[in-house]
Amino acid sequence: MERNVITDYLDSYLEIGSFTDDSANGLQVENSGTVDRIGLAVDACHESITKAAQAGCNLLVVHHGLYWGRQELVLDHHYQRIRDLIIADMALYTAHIPLDAHPEIGHNRVIAEHLELVDAEPFALYHGRAIGVKGRFNRLFSRTEAASEVEKVIGCRQGFLTFGPDIISTAAIVAGSATDTALFRELKREGIDLFITGEPKHGAFHLAREFGLNIFYGGHYQTETFGMKALGEHLHKRFSIPVSFVDAPCIF
Repeated sequence: MERNVITDYLDSYLEIGSFTDDSANGLQVENSGTVDRIGLAVDACHESITKAAQAGCNLLVVHHGLYWGRQELVLDHHYQRIRDLIIADMALYTAHIPLDAHPEIGHNRVIAEHLELVDAEPFALYHGRAIGVKGRFNRLFSRTEAASEVEKVIGCRQGFLTFGPDIISTAAIVAGSATDTALFRELKREGIDLFITGEPKHGAFHLAREFGLNIFYGGHYQTETFGMKALGEHLHKRFSIPVSFVDAPCIF
């Protein structure tokens, strides 16, 4: 299949051009023009590129790409990544904030579906666009029970701050890393009992205490596998083309 057919569709489906983002979203590295298999990975790291090449992928779609709004010299690790993409004739496509925010296959939407949140709706404004999801659990939980339910979906927690209510009925999700003061203010204003995110940050501890929040940390990498896998399933159904999720785990 022609690469541009797939990447043009991704541009439209993910509304790539409508988000403010440090990431240079869209096609970052091209190949010779055809795609037989698509790889999906969280990071455009050397491990992901190598594994995707070994799987026979001609297009690698990632959440964290190579370019972040500044000049990047083709040296060291950057050279190695681009070199191996070119040797493998593998294009690289990036979707950062557009994938966080997507209403169907975004990380946050998919996690909310797995948690069976009721009345799920957009949450967490970022430059005027909601990137997260909030909703209600289908029953009341204690904090310990709620954390166990989230672990069943995401996996082992990296941290759990318990400065909020003892009884949990509402939850909000922003995958990756979310420690912005404005976000914490929104959580408090919306009466969110449990906030689910990825990577613990030093500054979040005192903010959570001062705002009176419960925060479950499921890992930056792990919380952002959900959208990549869902996007892969979507592309497979749309184009009847083989897809592979490329797992390159990170401890954070």
